[in-house]
Amino acid sequence: MFEYFLWVALGLIAVALLGTLLLMVRSRDEYVIVAISDLVFYSMIGFYIVWGMYNRTQIAYEIILLASVVGGILPTMSMARIISRGRR
Repeated sequence: MFEYFLWVALGLIAVALLGTLLLMVRSRDEYVIVAISDLVFYSMIGFYIVWGMYNRTQIAYEIILLASVVGGILPTMSMARIISRGRR
């Protein structure tokens, strides 16, 4: 029964990811594209979390923690670089 919920979760994440990628392709605003790329990264973290629930690994928690930290810092820095047009 738990496997059913995992497959449903993977399906929902996949549908959200496809919608996000479609919006990214159709958008012309670079700020929107940067924000959407963050959503793509977060959905990949979600995929890994669901996959980690189904397949036992020893380092799943560490990978999720590291990806969450990196996912919080790098998008902020990339958005700042795009807004400032690369100036320091």
